[in-house]
Amino acid sequence: MMSMELSRRSFIKHGIIAGICVYTVPALARFNLNLDGSNSLVAPELASSWKSNFKVRFRSDAIAKVTGEKVYGRDLRSTDIDGWPSEQSWAFYIRADRADRIYQGVDLSLLPANAQPSNIVTAATLIKDKIELPQFYGTNMLVAEGAMPDYIGQAVMLLIFDDFLTYHRAKNTLQFNREIIKYGKQQPLVAAEKDPWGVWRITREQGNAEGVLPDKYSPLKNGVNFPNYVDHKPFWPQSNPLGSALEQQMAVANDIKASLHDDNNFVLDRTYQTQFIDPMFLEPECFNGWFDPKTQTMHTIPSSQSPSNFFGFATMMLNNGPLAGKVKNLVVHSPFIGGGFGGKDHSILPFYGLLAVMYSKHPVRMANDRFQQFQSGLKRHPFNMHNQLAIDKTTGKFQGIVSDMILDGGGRENFSSVVAEVGASALQSIYYFPKNDITAVANVSENPASGSMRGFGTLQTMASMEMMVNEAAQLLNIDPIDLRLRNAIKTGQLNTQGAVPTSTEHYAEILKQAQQHEMWTQREQRRKAYEAKHPNKRFGTGFAICTKDYGAGDDAPSTYIEMDKSGRLVMGISAVEIGTGAQTSQAAVLADYFGRPADTINLAEVHGWDPLQMINTQSPFTMSQAYQDKMQQNPRWTPTIPYASSASTSAYFQSKATENAAKVIFEYGLWPAAKAIWSKLYYSGDLAAMDFGAMEDAVWVEGKLSAKGMEPLPLDMLAQHVHQKGLVTAAMVHTFNRWGWVDAEFTVEGQTQTYQLDAMAVKYGHGADANKKKLMTSSGWHLLDRNNVNYPATVLNNAMVVYYAPCAVLVELAVEEGSGKVEIVATQTWLDAGKVIVKELVEGQIEGGLVMGIGHVLHEYLPPGEDGPGNGTWNLNRYKVPLATDVGVWQMNHTILPPFNNSDQRKGIAEVVMIPIVAAVTEALYQITHKRFYHLPVTATDIKEALA
Repeated sequence: MMSMELSRRSFIKHGIIAGICVYTVPALARFNLNLDGSNSLVAPELASSWKSNFKVRFRSDAIAKVTGEKVYGRDLRSTDIDGWPSEQSWAFYIRADRADRIYQGVDLSLLPANAQPSNIVTAATLIKDKIELPQFYGTNMLVAEGAMPDYIGQAVMLLIFDDFLTYHRAKNTLQFNREIIKYGKQQPLVAAEKDPWGVWRITREQGNAEGVLPDKYSPLKNGVNFPNYVDHKPFWPQSNPLGSALEQQMAVANDIKASLHDDNNFVLDRTYQTQFIDPMFLEPECFNGWFDPKTQTMHTIPSSQSPSNFFGFATMMLNNGPLAGKVKNLVVHSPFIGGGFGGKDHSILPFYGLLAVMYSKHPVRMANDRFQQFQSGLKRHPFNMHNQLAIDKTTGKFQGIVSDMILDGGGRENFSSVVAEVGASALQSIYYFPKNDITAVANVSENPASGSMRGFGTLQTMASMEMMVNEAAQLLNIDPIDLRLRNAIKTGQLNTQGAVPTSTEHYAEILKQAQQHEMWTQREQRRKAYEAKHPNKRFGTGFAICTKDYGAGDDAPSTYIEMDKSGRLVMGISAVEIGTGAQTSQAAVLADYFGRPADTINLAEVHGWDPLQMINTQSPFTMSQAYQDKMQQNPRWTPTIPYASSASTSAYFQSKATENAAKVIFEYGLWPAAKAIWSKLYYSGDLAAMDFGAMEDAVWVEGKLSAKGMEPLPLDMLAQHVHQKGLVTAAMVHTFNRWGWVDAEFTVEGQTQTYQLDAMAVKYGHGADANKKKLMTSSGWHLLDRNNVNYPATVLNNAMVVYYAPCAVLVELAVEEGSGKVEIVATQTWLDAGKVIVKELVEGQIEGGLVMGIGHVLHEYLPPGEDGPGNGTWNLNRYKVPLATDVGVWQMNHTILPPFNNSDQRKGIAEVVMIPIVAAVTEALYQITHKRFYHLPVTATDIKEALA
């Protein structure tokens, strides 16, 4: 076995949580993995071929994938990791297949002698050893005998096997045997006796006809209020304009509801239902772990979008149980995770994997098959939405929206409350509403937990809004795109929370382009031509648009960049690669400052930022302004340290940290070096006498830096000079965003500037003088103190969202009359991604999102209750996902709108790309069937009945 020897660089990645030293290892991409993440079997020349000619050629992980390297956590066994024992244990959880009866234990008598587990863990074991789930996940990690399961699919027993054949025999015997779990008498569901996971009410009334500040009433102005519960339902008090904050809100809400029914208004009153579905990512969840008693080190390989979450929670679990006091080090490898789509953000599975390691003497592998993933993985929340949209009959202008939403959150909370909040705030889509009263209730149920799946509630709510707009246009006899143009929110107008959107959008431009597109202008001619050619099919065209927020309101990305004397660039980012290409795009961001992408990109190094010595205390969502004002005086304090890969955050938020780190090295390293070299080339006198032009005007051309027509200088020459002169060669930064960026002053090389950062450290080249070298005392870094820091006000939590990225889709589809089967003929997508980093990655997101949306609207469905995924019998033989033949793969066309100017911000688009196709398809189906569908998915049977 290999002891964990720490280099200086390894040491700085450490942190102490609950008395345990935690250590991160970058993303895995190699056959035989050393504990420090080194030793790839791919030749360096091949491994680096993802970039050439100073540009990205393809994804940085492409070579590893196509050459068969073990990139994903699921690829790994203990024998693949240098230093781990070759013995491999296997974990298997038995799960309840119903939740309406008392659990009375498991009958393992069916297991033959050659299929016996080496260890059995039950709820009684956990109670004895005082092991509990992290608070975020609730209670009852395993169901106790004599108790009711909280939900269908809840784990009741852990079995550990010391070899694969024994495990395989046992699994084949137990997995689909419904007789092994003993149940008692029927009882009311546990879910029926629980308060909702969360309740949100967004009420706003404009204060002027322009729809700009100040509002008469809004969450941002008046705060967010929460009701009490009576009989496990939210209790809304009587309205009282002079009463409590909630009673005042109810008074405004009642006035809004009454005003919708003005004689001049047309009110569209509809109820929409969306379904329970699975993320269906490529790689089912898995976990590898091993406790090395010699070094007292717990090694873990979770497949998680949020490894930072795992760090703190895992240390708390390890402080109890059979390893209490024995674990001194926690090592977390962060592999690529084979698709996340939110379903691996704050997943509970890594903690079940950790539990298995705690009770095993060998390395343990826990890997869901697809049946197990359907049974235990996070799901998309089903929504039931009662919407009332008021429209002025004369002008076609929206007068208000009232909505009551109910979500099924399943048996564990996860992010259900936040999904309700985000879904409610997204209902308005691209439109301006003078008044709104939007309520969202996330209920507890007996179903498996729903969580942060792609779209995060906005898919459900914005799809319903677009369906309403299409139907209203038809009933009012207004062109559906013209109706949207009349109501698109304008710059300065407020969202439903009373906040000003701060990203510049192309709403009108997208709508006008769609209105002039041949798929729209010639839709009737194209219908006739298609139906003449295909007499057994009917043809329709549909359109929809939406705009999706990105960010979570507590985004705190970090980046470090180090440049060696040859110009080689190593960078680390706090994001995880979940399939979106964040690793590649962040490497490409460096080209603006170094003339080419990074050479090495390390991911998810949660404790790689320890040289910044930052601390955080209270939740950034609940802390008061007074508390923030007090704590920010400490230059090491920040509202949030960790960063999860979610909410479409990499392009905008991670790039902010990356750009700032790169800018520091350019300003205090490369630019001074370039001026010194040019000075020697062109002028031997005073450097200050030369006109080099503005630093911002310097440009990189073919990997060389030039300014004012001077000799272009290659990066390696500049880097060598930077190191020789002891200039800045590396920068490590942290920043924070609460719907606005922090800013603070930092003094580097005697110059004070304001950066959108709250922490910074730098390194100097080997030629630095003794005084400079003495400054690098924080694990080899010079940690700088900030001054005059300004964090975004805590009241901005009530803004909920302010950054948006719009997307629109035109779809042509055909329906086979006899079967009701839908064929996607062609699609045209418009996307405003702001300043694009890597165009090909954006195009991949467009195509992948389109397919996911088609799956949502036409194919994917899971029933609730005992017939649903919690019973463990669901797989792709029953769950329909779209195939290439279902998505019009050869006619996926798109337009990526150019930014308004070079200073336009990058936008998070990973979620928005799947949303508008849902309502576009339902509209095209209406054009064919003349029937409106208010539920999803719309099946071939639904369509066939409508055509009958």
